Amino acid sequence: MTRTTRTTRNRWLSGGGSVLVAAALLAVAAAPAQAGPAPRGTTQVSLGPNGAAPDNQSTAQGISANGRYALFTSRATNLLPHPSVGWSNAYVKDLRTGRLEQVNLSDAGGALSGSTDQAGISADGRYVVFESEDENVAPGAQVKNRTEVYIRDRRTGRTELVSSSPTNTDTDQYHSSYNAQVSGNGRYVVYVSSRTDLDPTVVDPEPEPTPEPSLARPYTWKINVYLTDRWTHTTRLVSHDVNGKPGESTSFRPTISADGRTIGFGSISSLLPDEQAPGLAAATAAAAATASAPASSDASADVELTPSAAEAARRSVPQSAAQPSLARPTAAPYYTYDVRSRTLTPVSAGLDGTIGSSSFEATISPDGRRAIYTLSEPGGSTGGHRYHTVLHVRDLRTGTVTKVSGGLPGTSSVGSSDHGSISADNRWIYFESAADNLVAGPQHPGWDVYRQDLRTGRTERVAAAPDGSLGNGSSTQPFVSASGNTVVFDSTSGNLVTGGTGPAVENGQVFAKPAGFHRSVAGDDQGENEDD
Repeated sequence: MTRTTRTTRNRWLSGGGSVLVAAALLAVAAAPAQAGPAPRGTTQVSLGPNGAAPDNQSTAQGISANGRYALFTSRATNLLPHPSVGWSNAYVKDLRTGRLEQVNLSDAGGALSGSTDQAGISADGRYVVFESEDENVAPGAQVKNRTEVYIRDRRTGRTELVSSSPTNTDTDQYHSSYNAQVSGNGRYVVYVSSRTDLDPTVVDPEPEPTPEPSLARPYTWKINVYLTDRWTHTTRLVSHDVNGKPGESTSFRPTISADGRTIGFGSISSLLPDEQAPGLAAATAAAAATASAPASSDASADVELTPSAAEAARRSVPQSAAQPSLARPTAAPYYTYDVRSRTLTPVSAGLDGTIGSSSFEATISPDGRRAIYTLSEPGGSTGGHRYHTVLHVRDLRTGTVTKVSGGLPGTSSVGSSDHGSISADNRWIYFESAADNLVAGPQHPGWDVYRQDLRTGRTERVAAAPDGSLGNGSSTQPFVSASGNTVVFDSTSGNLVTGGTGPAVENGQVFAKPAGFHRSVAGDDQGENEDD
């Protein structure tokens, strides 16, 4: 093991505590466990009692650092013996025992009304953060008919409000908090919010006026990133401009390193002076123009988004009936924020160093050293757009930028790639793509999941059938564990698991696969890979 590997591994372990010890200490109420070792091949994560097929869609949300606990949301009503409440709920599956539990629960252990569509899990799997519009989630929480962020401790069974305010002066029911992610040990939670009372040290000289309540009210575009320290019970504004004021527009989809020191997020707000980042002003202006352009304009139609990126854009900025002619923004410059120094840096650079706009699926590595984002490139796409997105990885320490999903030598891509997820040793990156030039041999006609070895540049298909043939549906949204041993992803394929020969299904489900077990598709000269 090299010094670099030891340093990286120690950093994400220190952020979440000892993963193995913490996992052993977890004691949670759940359905009866099915004892046995972790399976070798692909398995379906989202299953009901006795292997019952879910009656609705499920979506991967993350995985613990050691690859044991898979987090997903589902609209299915038959995943547990008791009937589900609410439109969508969050679940954790123990991939070692098969135990499944619902985690978006009140502090009293009750099911919640409304919908939980997004969630995040800590490194050791103990903590899960989620959003809910239910008013009775945590005791003492002054929540009135709006979405807020909560955290559940799976060891103690307690749930607490994260997006709380020391003053509770913002009573606007249309203001909400969501998009939460949690640091390795559960101490820090990062999220976006349109509330104005979360950081008491910030005074916005130009707050949005509070109009009379109306179902047709335009939704606010002023959404910012906040960081809550659960140990000190303090919250700070992250997406602030040079004067410390909240960003004047919208910030999106924050992620946080395991140790809680580095935060990544996208924003179309003007957060830095133009001269601090060549190309930043133009990228920000282009992203903002997309947000205010008619839905049918080229600004919103030129770039093909992957399914995950399109869904991220839809969820990041809710839209009301009063804005039918406005397109949601779909890309923005990507920033990192150093919690200790409070330094904000634009990082979504191309190979020439120019800052561009990435989709909302950009993220950072578990150790906070690398940023993973997309940039658009000209060329045909599978959806008839004039541009497609290509993944890039930037080493935040050296500034080196690597293009990930560019394709085999001598080829050009005609499909977008996105939703990168990287292991803690910064070697393996998993992603979704419709490109037809990433691997040799038969090509998948739709979206598929791949991984690339950043040391060698070799790319392999992940979502294949046990015999190595192509999945008969679409696969998207991969999350690899920090340890690099397990990946979870969504798929509509009916032939990914051993014995599975069914056709593609309408409602996508969540699957898990050991990361060192990728059988090649016939004719793919990449070869079967076992991690070395």
